[in-house]
Amino acid sequence: MKLSLQKQQSAARTVNQRDMNLSMTDALRNENRQLRIQLDELLKQAHINERKLRRLQTQEMELLGLDSLADVLHTLTVDYPRAFDLAQVTLVLVDSDNQIQKLLEQLPAGMQQFQGVVLLPDVGALEEMFQDAPRPRLGSYHPAVHGPLFGHVEPPPVSVALLPLLRRGRFIGCLNMGGRYAERFAANKDTYFLERLATTVAVCVENAINHERLANLGLTDPLTEVNNRRFFDQRLEEEIMRTLRGKTPLACLLIDVDHFKRINDNYGHQTGDSVLRQVAAVLRQHLRGQDVLARYGGEEFVALLSAATLERAGVIAERIRMALEQCVFLEDDEKRLHITASIGVSVLQPQQHQGEIKQLAVELVERSDQALYKAKESGRNRVVVSA
Repeated sequence: MKLSLQKQQSAARTVNQRDMNLSMTDALRNENRQLRIQLDELLKQAHINERKLRRLQTQEMELLGLDSLADVLHTLTVDYPRAFDLAQVTLVLVDSDNQIQKLLEQLPAGMQQFQGVVLLPDVGALEEMFQDAPRPRLGSYHPAVHGPLFGHVEPPPVSVALLPLLRRGRFIGCLNMGGRYAERFAANKDTYFLERLATTVAVCVENAINHERLANLGLTDPLTEVNNRRFFDQRLEEEIMRTLRGKTPLACLLIDVDHFKRINDNYGHQTGDSVLRQVAAVLRQHLRGQDVLARYGGEEFVALLSAATLERAGVIAERIRMALEQCVFLEDDEKRLHITASIGVSVLQPQQHQGEIKQLAVELVERSDQALYKAKESGRNRVVVSA
């Protein structure tokens, strides 16, 4: 009986051991299954990251190959939404000296072509946004917070990624990406690729701005800080081509300061230079951002007014004449200087003109010059519109 009990106990131990072995085997199998699932997920994520990296590298190489500011801004705000399947991409740039705005206004289509670009007068808003951690900020879209960054887009983004752009430790702007769904820019997402993209974009934007500034040095009149004759000649043909394509009129104003030699003779060349700078400032105030203003030579300025009829151009020219006449250009205890100007106006009507671009450009300026000559011959301080 004792022997039988021992056999039973031995058999029980064997069964328990087998059960334990089976349990351990099942546990190992489950663990291996979980490890395989995790490995598959890691491999899947690795493939996704590899595709992201290849796509990012392609976009980076294209961006790095651009030196035109217009091309860089177009790539970021127009091409990137399509390339990365985003609702919207906008670019905020710090423009404390208004130099970027001036560069953009001098481009053929002016500021109006860059709807996704926002210019800030200082870095205060960016410093407040990122505080002490200038790293990408991801999360849900909130109209009150993010609305000014993204403007009016329908439907609005669901999630956002705000990428600080820094050069040498200082903010130059912020790239803002709007996602179509919440998971795209969830707050817990890894930001490695976004940080890399921000670094590349910051370099490209700064290089493009510097390249544009350098190119602009040879196209700006150093005294009045408006465009020079060389710039005007380039833009004149571009504006005529746009006029012919869009079938809208293009007005040309030639503005000449009356009796300018007397100002230099009576008040000195420094006063004459000051007068020219103030004249340029008055002209800028009365022209739109997309209009082209240049110093044509000496005391003569020229302006191109896009989509301006002959009647409209005449009204604007008269406003400029009156503003110059009413302005005080020098005032102290002994001197008080007023000036007047004569203005000639002509308009290119695309439906009435056929011919080479260069010839149309010559004819437009010549007709303004003839109108200006008539204004001076008939007593100065007046506007003559070429029929």
